Formats: sequence, structure tokens, C-alpha cells
Amino acid sequence: MMMTIAALCFFASLNIRRNKGYVVLLLIAKAASTLSALAYFASPTHRQFASLVIVLVDGSLFCLTLYFFVRAQRAFFLAQTGYLYDQAPPPPPDPVPATVVVSHGEDKFACLDEVLAKTKFFEILARERARKQKSLDEFRVVIKPNFMFTHAQADPSTYTDPELVEALIDRIAAKGFKRIAVVEAQSAYGNYYLNRDVATVADHVRYHRDRNYEIVDLTKEMEDFDYGGRLGRHVVGPTWKHADFRISFAKNKTHVFCYYTLTLKNVYGTLPMQDKLKEYHTEREYDWPTIESLRHFKVHFGLIDAFVSADGQFGVIADPKPNPTKTIIGGENLMAVDWVGAKKMGLDPDNPLVGRFYPLAVQAFGKPNVQLMGDDSIYPDWHNVSPFFIYALDLIEEAYSFSNWWFSVLTAMDKQFPFGKKDWPTLAMRKLLAPVKRLLYPHDQL
Repeated sequence: MMMTIAALCFFASLNIRRNKGYVVLLLIAKAASTLSALAYFASPTHRQFASLVIVLVDGSLFCLTLYFFVRAQRAFFLAQTGYLYDQAPPPPPDPVPATVVVSHGEDKFACLDEVLAKTKFFEILARERARKQKSLDEFRVVIKPNFMFTHAQADPSTYTDPELVEALIDRIAAKGFKRIAVVEAQSAYGNYYLNRDVATVADHVRYHRDRNYEIVDLTKEMEDFDYGGRLGRHVVGPTWKHADFRISFAKNKTHVFCYYTLTLKNVYGTLPMQDKLKEYHTEREYDWPTIESLRHFKVHFGLIDAFVSADGQFGVIADPKPNPTKTIIGGENLMAVDWVGAKKMGLDPDNPLVGRFYPLAVQAFGKPNVQLMGDDSIYPDWHNVSPFFIYALDLIEEAYSFSNWWFSVLTAMDKQFPFGKKDWPTLAMRKLLAPVKRLLYPHDQL
């Protein structure tokens, strides 16, 4: 074990920024030895002074290493996002009110219609078409729902309701618009499970390809694009890039990486690289590339499907007991929509440590002047993510090889998406954890 630890330290020291994942493995080793020695010392039959020495020595090394690693991570995060803060002071608050409508009721379609009417959605759509000077046949409307993190069709709290998305499409088409697309990009689930392309997942959650819209996989059509700034040359899906009117139709969920995921975080899903854990969690942070995308590709309207919601520690992944929040939220300004959505969860969106996307968006675009119409009370029986899980996962994700393997062990899927990895350590660990995972994934093949 000591030789392994020495090797981890050596490889990390060769390039501490690139090899910082080795430090996570070192922390795991020291935590294991400390807790094991503590267990031995606490046992009446194995209590020895040597065990206490191990606790004191390895425990101190763990705390010291963790302290410097967290401090370095914070510095790295500021270096990653600092260009947003250092370029110029944030724009002043917008004097024009940003209307956000919250509709609550038993009929999800009536709630959607109320939001569209009170936000003057169709006037905004017509105004943008007039500005682009395009005909109804030419004008391209693109909707980005959230469904690529679906694990089971039977858990509707984890994906935007296709019936609501298609209802929105029908109402847009009724106004004469012909070119309407639903877009998504592939996710890191494709590292572990088969059939995780956008079209297959869309079929699974019951989108209809024979309707008045097309379904586009941004990962399959991505092309190079120069974003400038820190992101530089990266990729974009042409359907998203060339859209005339973009809509972010998010799902109302907690998120174990950033407390909550709403319309801004939903735009992150348009970044086309499939292995998002590697590309946007390990090699880059995942929030500032989203803000860079918003700089170049404006999203004109935001909606939150909060009719059935996923709360709790792992709402972004699964919720065995979805929260019947029976709410639809919408508005022209995504930041204002997310501000209201976070408030409804009982969170403080103005806290820079909460959400990550909203604070960066404020620095880039200015603080919205929110004008709320509707119920602003916190959702009943709502449970947010513990900061412990957020901080822990922020550390673990930096060790890509370990975190990629660990997520492959912890996740589960409907049988339509077979597990693709065949190595025996992974299969053995999944089998070992299956009884525990059943509590989180009651619908899935474990």
C-alpha cells in the first residue's frame, strides 16, 4: 500500500494539474486506512496502540492533503471562470421587468397554456420572426427538452414530459410555423449502456417521429465552431447553431453537482460531446462552456416542466418517490425563470455557491429584474441536495478513470439499454450493490 501511495504521489507531482486525479485516489487510500484502523481500535478484541497511531498519522495526512486539494480546486475553478469576472464589471441590473409566470393546477396542458398566454409567448415568437425577416416556411424553431438522462420510462420525474413538449409544438405549428425540431445531445450514459443515441431514447420516452417536428441528435451532426475566449475552437450542432428561435424546456430536478438543474443547466445539454464527464467535468468545468454557448446562441424562451418533479439527493438521476408539484413555469429571460425555479425549491439563487450557472450568467449578462406572476411559495415536502454530496462529487469527478468506473457501477437502466461493459470487477460490484440500488432504481434492470 505504501508503494502504491508513493507511486500516486510521484505521478501526481509530474504534472499536478493534469494528474490531479491521482490525488483523489490518494485521499481514498488514506481515508480507507484511517477508518479501518479506527474500527480496529474501537473493537474490544483488536484494540492496540498501533491502530491509534495509524489513525493519528494517516488521518492527519488525509486532512492535510484534502485541505490543499480543496484549496487548489477552488483556485482552479476561479482560473476557469475568472475570465467572466475579470473581463469587465457585470452589466447593471436590467431595468426592464422580466416576467415569469408560475401556473399551478391539476391540468398540465391548461397550466402550459396559461404560461404561454401570460408571458405573451406568441407575440415574442412573432416579434423575433419579424426581426429575422423570414417567412413561416423558413423560420426555424428549436426546442431543447431534457430526456438524455432518462433511466426508466416509468420514472417521469427525470425527463421533460413529451406530451407537454408536443403540446407546445402543436400550438406553435397552429400559428403556421413549419420548421420545428426537438434537439438533444448524447450523454455520459453512453459510456456504460447501449442504444443511448438521441433517437432511441426519444422513442423510449414516447416522442413521435411521424408528427409535425423532427428529432435531431446534436452529437451526430456536430461541427467545429470558434467560440473565442477560453473555450476557443470547440463544436456545435448546426441545428442549434442555425435556429431562429430557441426554447429551453427543462425538467424540474435537484442536481447532485450544483443543487438544481433548470433552463440554464438544460442548455448545457446542447454541447455535443458525448462523454460529458470527461469533456466538461474533468477537462473543463461544465458551467462556463454553457455560458459561452449562450453568448453565441441566444435562447429566446425558457420553460420548466415542474408538473412531476425529482427532488432529494439524487433527483438528477432517479427519484423513487417523485414529487407531484403540478406546476409549469416560463418566461422570456432564462435567468429570471431559473431564479424563480430555485426560489420555489427553497434555495437562494443569488448565493454564488448555489447553482453555479445562474451566478455566472449574472456576471455575463446582468441581473434580471424579475416580475413574478403566480404562486411563489416553496414546493410542499421538497428535499434539496446535501452540500456534502456536492463537495464530495466535485472532488471525485476530477479522477476521470475512477469516477467513470464508479458511475458505471452506481447507475442503472431500463432493460432496453443493456449494460455494455463486460469486465468482471465492474459486473461483480454492480451485483454486490444491487440490493442497495434497488431503493433508488425500483424500475430498472440492475
